[in-house]
Amino acid sequence: MVIIGAHYFSGWAHVCVNSTQPGCFSHFHGFTPRGERTDDWFPDYPERIPLLGNLTTNEDTIAREVAAADGHGLDFFDMLYYDGGSNCGYNADPGLRWCLNSALAFMLNSSTVWRNTSGRLHFFISYSNDIDVHEPDAFVGPNGDSKWDGLVKTWVAAMRHSRYLKVNGRPLFKVLIPSIFIQECGDNATLAMLRLRELTTAAIAQGLQPPLIGGGWQNPSVPAGTDPAPRPHPEGFMQYTRTRINCTGCDLNTSSVSTVNECEGKCNATRGCLAAVVRRPADAQQVLSCTLKSDAGPGTADAAHDTYVRVNERVPYEWTGTYNAAPPTCPGQPDSRCPRFQHSWWPNATAHGARIFPYRECGDYQRDARGNHSNDAVPYLPNVIAGFDPRPWEEQSPSFAMPSHTEWMAALRQVKEQCETTANRFGFPDASQPHGYQPAFSIYAWNEFGEGGILAPTHGEGFMKLRAIAEVFGR
Repeated sequence: MVIIGAHYFSGWAHVCVNSTQPGCFSHFHGFTPRGERTDDWFPDYPERIPLLGNLTTNEDTIAREVAAADGHGLDFFDMLYYDGGSNCGYNADPGLRWCLNSALAFMLNSSTVWRNTSGRLHFFISYSNDIDVHEPDAFVGPNGDSKWDGLVKTWVAAMRHSRYLKVNGRPLFKVLIPSIFIQECGDNATLAMLRLRELTTAAIAQGLQPPLIGGGWQNPSVPAGTDPAPRPHPEGFMQYTRTRINCTGCDLNTSSVSTVNECEGKCNATRGCLAAVVRRPADAQQVLSCTLKSDAGPGTADAAHDTYVRVNERVPYEWTGTYNAAPPTCPGQPDSRCPRFQHSWWPNATAHGARIFPYRECGDYQRDARGNHSNDAVPYLPNVIAGFDPRPWEEQSPSFAMPSHTEWMAALRQVKEQCETTANRFGFPDASQPHGYQPAFSIYAWNEFGEGGILAPTHGEGFMKLRAIAEVFGR
């Protein structure tokens, strides 16, 4: 059976009353479709207004969301945990006093949130460290010891909850952005691995099985479906045969090596390396040339080159995943960007704001990109895009139309087939299963109302997306 989850963003709270107040911020602040600033963009996007409540600081909102997800076949919420933000009131655990963790706090402590559920829905924690990108040494030294110890206590306490998701008895946990986690550890992979071992030790001390620790933010946007097609590499690199990475200033260094594996090893040991390019000389007896790159592509066809794009981070996670990675790439274009998607946000040439691209351009790309991970070194949790249209926050990314019912059904059937293909190992590690993994996928997202990744029922779509899940997966 394939288990199904959705990323959950708990950032919907009115944390101030005046957006001009110094330091004041709210995710309701943003832009109208024409680009004018507004303190509340929901009136300009009424189709996104949630039916179950739009404040994650309200307990009854969380209770309705949990019941709806449970009743329509979701197995888990992937809760984005933040270690900073505005204080939304007292909680006995100081790690849960933040607005951005209010929904998790209700799931852990409320006596009513789980009342109207069947027992299907669970949750696990993703350490959402994207906001910590400017704290490069957060977990270094005595202060880092203290900070990490506090987070571990909160996370392990959550793992003991009866609804925390466990696979073969092991609680799931994910570092959302592994590259930032390395930075938080002073760019020291050894320290990063030590910190994760400390999390494991603390969980065991509380009577839990060792957590299944995953690394998120794996990038599926290296070229998908290119000619020649990418071929997964079983040792943790995806190989793109006869490809030359075409970028300016991204060479880290070039050296001679005896084998491809040696070149890959150099990439893994080099800060900022995302790809290793192997040049094969005409004389097969000569050594290979190994060029390390800080850009993963894409490239142009070149019979003399093989490109190995790194799949795994320097920390050996037991599984990997992806968050959104919605905009498609264009093979052969500089920096992998597609000219047709550039400057598609407001302002542009259209009369009513950003140009909106068809959902299929995002959905089909995601389908192909998931296949790039079909032979990763560890199980991969594939992702399905419920939508991506970040105009309310004026992100510098293209906008895509929300999927129709037909398109959404097709996307679900695609990922179902991919997850049920045992050779892919799409899901979570599970030694008790015949093929060593529990089939699973995640959806971006339950409630990213600002970015348009919306699975939660809304005024525009009703319960369409949830009912489609129940239909496709027989729940």
